[in-house]
Amino acid sequence: PVTPNQVSTYDHSGTLYPQRKVYGVGSLAFNNKSFPNFTDSRPSSRSNFNNSSAQQNALPPSHATGIVPNDQATSDEKTGCLPGDRVVFAESPSAPGVPIVYRLPEEKAANPDRLNLDRRRLTICPILEGEENLRLLNFQHNSIARIQHLSSLRRLIFLDLYDNRIEEISGLSTLSSLRVLMLGKNRISKIENLNNLLKLDVLDLHGNQIKELENLNHLSELRVLNLAGNQLTKACNFLGLASLTELNLRRNKIQYVGELDHLPKLLRLFLSYNDVRSFESIRCLGGSQSLQELALDGNPFTAEASYKQIVIDQMQCLRQLDLKKVTDDERRMASIVVRKEQEKKKECSKAQAMKERRRVAIQNAEKRWQEDNNINPATAPVQNNCNSDNHTVSLGFESLSHYTEVETDTLRLYGAAALDGLDKNNTVSNVAAISHIYFKFIPYDSIVPHFPKLRVRFPALQGLTFSFSSISSLKQLNSLTSVRRLDFITLSPEGNPVTNFSLWKFYLLYRLSHFNLRKINEVEVSMTDTVLAEQLFSDLGNVTLQHFDLSRILGLLPDVRRKQILGHCDTLEQKKNVSAKQTEDRRKLIIAAEQKNRPIGTESVNVAALVYNSTSRPKSAKASDKVSLATSQILDEIVASAISRQNKLTALEKVWNSVLRDTVRSATNDFACVSSTVDKALSQIQDT
Repeated sequence: PVTPNQVSTYDHSGTLYPQRKVYGVGSLAFNNKSFPNFTDSRPSSRSNFNNSSAQQNALPPSHATGIVPNDQATSDEKTGCLPGDRVVFAESPSAPGVPIVYRLPEEKAANPDRLNLDRRRLTICPILEGEENLRLLNFQHNSIARIQHLSSLRRLIFLDLYDNRIEEISGLSTLSSLRVLMLGKNRISKIENLNNLLKLDVLDLHGNQIKELENLNHLSELRVLNLAGNQLTKACNFLGLASLTELNLRRNKIQYVGELDHLPKLLRLFLSYNDVRSFESIRCLGGSQSLQELALDGNPFTAEASYKQIVIDQMQCLRQLDLKKVTDDERRMASIVVRKEQEKKKECSKAQAMKERRRVAIQNAEKRWQEDNNINPATAPVQNNCNSDNHTVSLGFESLSHYTEVETDTLRLYGAAALDGLDKNNTVSNVAAISHIYFKFIPYDSIVPHFPKLRVRFPALQGLTFSFSSISSLKQLNSLTSVRRLDFITLSPEGNPVTNFSLWKFYLLYRLSHFNLRKINEVEVSMTDTVLAEQLFSDLGNVTLQHFDLSRILGLLPDVRRKQILGHCDTLEQKKNVSAKQTEDRRKLIIAAEQKNRPIGTESVNVAALVYNSTSRPKSAKASDKVSLATSQILDEIVASAISRQNKLTALEKVWNSVLRDTVRSATNDFACVSSTVDKALSQIQDT
């Protein structure tokens, strides 16, 4: 035991804080008054413990924090001496640096079950000498870093360590009777070591550094839990808290809440100033049959126009939202608004599904095009075919390999199977409005057979665009004449090797000269371009036409023009047996008549001679390889024959002079002796 002589220098009895306001903590100290909800911070003052309340053996059914009015203060308070002020601090020789608290007999007799040690600049929990009967202990506003020296306080029911420097919950294993534990505004990072506190009724851990909810499931009698001002990102793991009625999670970083619908007695929940972005993040609250008060202010979700209506409609038991009472009119209005929101979400989901269907179909069309053209996807250029996230889960559209869409006046076709869209459009008005058709990931030779019907199907058609269509030769462009009329054509450089030819645009202008194209690849066509195209390729048309017989030339002409031209020809047309000379003359006559009488804007016969038959091209990679091999062999034979002829010509040039000289000499000798030469020749003839 410590004697007064040993501790006289540590005597702190007297009125240290006579002017401060008096606050109470817990209904144990407040004349049976109940507390309001927990707040994020505690009052910066000492706790007051009421004598009459200290005699109770159990906590009343509710708790509160409130100011004790002056007319209800104890006699000590009115005189300026608050309970707990008359204490003596000493230091034990056996434990240097550890303070010992000793109360004078009269003070201990006046308040045997409570001790107030707030604002004593304590850095260590002192040893409480002879305080085994304490029920309420206050260590507020000190600098204590560790909970210790409390093992003898087995009757303690209220422990307040608010505003200290505690980093770990420990030293509480013997306090099995503890009902209220106040650890707000400390440095705690983990909830732990509460296993023996099975009677805990109130747990305050606000203002700490806790990142995860854990080790609370055994607290079946816990009614109030305050975790405001921590670092939680999700709120779950509440199973087992069967008595919890109030939960404060204000000022965290919570994005998701779960399991609260399994708390049968939860009445009040405070989630203000977190990171809740939608009702889906707190969907479990809709299943709660007990929750009556909810605070969500300060969350991103509250910025939505229909936030309040969604919450009210989903939580039928709710009576108060963000400190405002929920009325019947608000509940009826919420039902209407939510129904409209659900319809809107359905439309959005449908649009998202269509967007995903488009993405998957175009992606598959691209893969198939790459396979058909023996292209390694790893080296192929990346295509941004749609604006959706590539990580979006496909909704059963994996088998799609084509896609058709109409965007204002443009019909877009992706994948070879989408060519069916040329015959299957939604309405006649849509078809009549189409002025542009866009082909992508479709082999050009698959498109060619559909050209003749484009003008009939789409009368307003003005232009075509080809992207990744495998157009590799100029002669493929000949087939575009089947469309009959176009204002613009676009050949994307991607997937169309023909665009690597420097003269492809001029060839296209020459071949489609009767179209009077205005734009090629979105560049205006000038008169100079047209004239240059004619100069470059007119001879090609004439040479090609020379290899056509009369019947093929007549076949190039439309029926009306063919009849008109034949009417100007000679009556040789009606003869059955005509000579080759006469047929050639008639052929020339027909060509001349066609060029002379050709109407403006129509295709000349020498241009029409440039044709392309897509059916002659191999469609499979295997067939293409065979054709390439045969072509290579033929080219090798032609090259070998040309080399042989060249070698022979070279050899002839070397001996030509000597051969010519010998020939001239022999002839000269023969002419010099004509008679002998004739006799010699006659004798040779007779011998043979």
